Amino acid sequence: MRPLSYLTIPIAVLVAACEGQPVAPERGVRPQFEATHGEFTTTFNFVDDPADCTANSRVGEVVLFTGQITYVERTTTTSSGNANVSWYFIYDPAVHLVAQTSGTVWMIDATSTHPTGHNNVHGAGSSSENLANEFYTNVNGAHLHLIGNYHLTVDANGNITATRPFVWQCVGPPRLPAAASA
Repeated sequence: MRPLSYLTIPIAVLVAACEGQPVAPERGVRPQFEATHGEFTTTFNFVDDPADCTANSRVGEVVLFTGQITYVERTTTTSSGNANVSWYFIYDPAVHLVAQTSGTVWMIDATSTHPTGHNNVHGAGSSSENLANEFYTNVNGAHLHLIGNYHLTVDANGNITATRPFVWQCVGPPRLPAAASA
């Protein structure tokens, strides 16, 4: 008869000790470093929201924004409490501007207009930025570019360390199509 191997007894003890124990952790048990994710979507409707284009020599007046914008926000939060939030906007193709004095109508170029932003919150403070570039064309083919960007950085003590306030700007003179400028 062969003597039992030196490994046979420890393996038998291990099998007996583990009998009835689950082979995988319970589904309710999760790692402590897991992040959570969320998404939020809503729609805003604007009627005659003003943008001052009086400084733009080719427009020279206030334009009023009317239309629907869909806002999509995505958030990731870590177990330590840090949060990263990003967002973007989807413009309805019917969005338009109407010049307050002349009545000129500027239609959104929804294909080129993709405003985005982010907000990061962490132990050292937070930073937030919105990058809005809107592109419009009127019936004569002239183009208008509106910029509305802001930035805000706050340190861990709540002190504002950098800021650029949100103000709509009409950029450059609207360019005419090649045929109209000849």
